[in-house]
Amino acid sequence: MYMLQVYDSLKATPIQLAGGIARAPLIGSKPLRDKHLRRHPGARWLWTCIGSLLMVGASVLALSCCHRAAPTVAVIPRTCGTLLWEAEHTGVEREAWGQHVYVYWNAPMREDDVLGQIDILTRALNRGAKGLIISPVEALPLRTPVYSALQKSTPVVVIGTDLGLEPGKNLAYVLSDEHRGGQLAARRIGRLLKGHGTVAILGISNQLTSTAERARSLETTLAEEFPQIHVAFRSLALPTVYQEQQVVEKLLAENTQVEAILALNETSTRGAFYALTEFDKTSTMHLVGFDQDLLVPIRTGGLDSVIMQNTYQMGRAAMKLMDEEMHGGASQKYVLLQPQLVTRENIDSAPIREMLDLSWFNR
Repeated sequence: MYMLQVYDSLKATPIQLAGGIARAPLIGSKPLRDKHLRRHPGARWLWTCIGSLLMVGASVLALSCCHRAAPTVAVIPRTCGTLLWEAEHTGVEREAWGQHVYVYWNAPMREDDVLGQIDILTRALNRGAKGLIISPVEALPLRTPVYSALQKSTPVVVIGTDLGLEPGKNLAYVLSDEHRGGQLAARRIGRLLKGHGTVAILGISNQLTSTAERARSLETTLAEEFPQIHVAFRSLALPTVYQEQQVVEKLLAENTQVEAILALNETSTRGAFYALTEFDKTSTMHLVGFDQDLLVPIRTGGLDSVIMQNTYQMGRAAMKLMDEEMHGGASQKYVLLQPQLVTRENIDSAPIREMLDLSWFNR
């Protein structure tokens, strides 16, 4: 065994190194000279190894410097943890995986929390998100922060409702065909009531252009195709299920002549179902709802049907548009997807199962 002294400013510590011991002396020792290297047969081999290691390290450093971190896209639905929006999460993640994009997914705890959604949007952009996909809680309050993001050249894709901002550079929309959704609901009621009767409409709102279009299309179709069906009761959208339930309970307690209920969002659908259950009327009064939050009662007959948004495909389409926007601009600024009427007959079909895919963690 040979001894090789490597002189530097480190504290002397023996290190076993392939046939010899390299010992770094205390500070102040004399430097190693060429003649010392020639006296030790392992010296040349050692320095060759050290040189090779330095070259490898330089190569790794160069590669790491050339590698760019995946861009982050902030995806902010109206809320999370529901069938409606978790399906969007799945669609977004599936598409982002192929594009090597990191998804920052966050949402308010309540679907009426406008300020919470604006705060999440602002913080995400301040932390360096390169793009924004958002489903606005309300159209008007979200218009200003989205416009501010566009002014900073941040690509934005809006899901679910029109903000009133013209699509163009860095801005695109992915929408559900709400006109078609209103027609599906009206025709389902027309079939259930055999063309004549009275209905109540819940959840009317002008805060979202999507919901407003549902209501217009629904009433227009009823008037044109089923003139013997009359709207006996209308109510505005309320923020909680409990409030919507109280509206329907009051309607039933007053014996208002209503044979069917049309609920225009998931909150009013659930509230109406709870009220009908409380009054034991799920088997005698038809309920047609919107948005996939309550589906199990369809199997039992307590809920006739639901008009579902295809948020899974909306998420995929939004991420595709985002990728195009980040690489020069999307060629298509409006994507319109068709809703689906879900009944007991088709709830287990392949298209419906895809729309309800919540396994966003499986790529």
